Amino acid sequence: MTGLRSAASRAAPSRARASGLIALIAAAALSLSACSEGPSGTTDSSAAVGASAGSAGSPAEDEASPEAGSAEDAGDADTDGEPEEMLSEQEIAQILLSESELPFTPDRHSTQTGLNFFQEQLSAQPEIYTESFGDGACTSAMDQVNAELVGEDPQGGVVQEYEHELEDRTESLYVWMLGLPDPQDSAAVWDGVVEACADQPLRGETDSVRVDAFESQGFEGIELHMDVHNGEGMVEVLGYSASTDYGRHLLMVSAANMDAHTFREVVELQAAKLATHAHQQTD
Repeated sequence: MTGLRSAASRAAPSRARASGLIALIAAAALSLSACSEGPSGTTDSSAAVGASAGSAGSPAEDEASPEAGSAEDAGDADTDGEPEEMLSEQEIAQILLSESELPFTPDRHSTQTGLNFFQEQLSAQPEIYTESFGDGACTSAMDQVNAELVGEDPQGGVVQEYEHELEDRTESLYVWMLGLPDPQDSAAVWDGVVEACADQPLRGETDSVRVDAFESQGFEGIELHMDVHNGEGMVEVLGYSASTDYGRHLLMVSAANMDAHTFREVVELQAAKLATHAHQQTD
């Protein structure tokens, strides 16, 4: 896997220009303008770091260290200690990586609870890939993956959003967990996307996207290599989305403008924290 090969020499695409493609990086809905929109149920950590997110019933941010688990143990999290019942928002928040547990110090952090993000921002996105690259098996799979993962009856969840300002770009990271009516096989969904997009780079008038498989510590998903026109020239952007199933829940880690090493480290940390939680449930 490669990093942002030209990020240091060319400016990242503008938010208005890049939001279309990046908004549907797999199941992340990483609209680079999402944080500035201030959707309901969102708390900006610049105003309340460590406080409860949103209104009454929103989860408090968990500051526990993931050291009790290890990346090597994370692969067992998908079979041991999986909850049979639906987790509460507070329990979900305790599983997700907190601000202090990231391998970098974010410049912006917000939390969303409930279903708004999943129903209105994630699964209800327009057919961005088909509109940008035309009809085809790959564009259809990319446009449908959000709805397939979220399903028709999501039960509620928690989304942690982070932004990290660098000299040449802004890294965006989404870590979320969603409750579902029944357990699902998200790996099969990703396999379908990879199969549909294998050896078929998407090419439009100015933009192109290559889809590769991603796998680490029990998380499976895709890695997107995007060449995007920012109004002045072409820039290269990496996007990722990877998930794991946990009982009747889907745990997702997604990022845009982040280098491969940092994303993999985030996934390993999240997998270790999930493994720790699963182990605690068996005690």
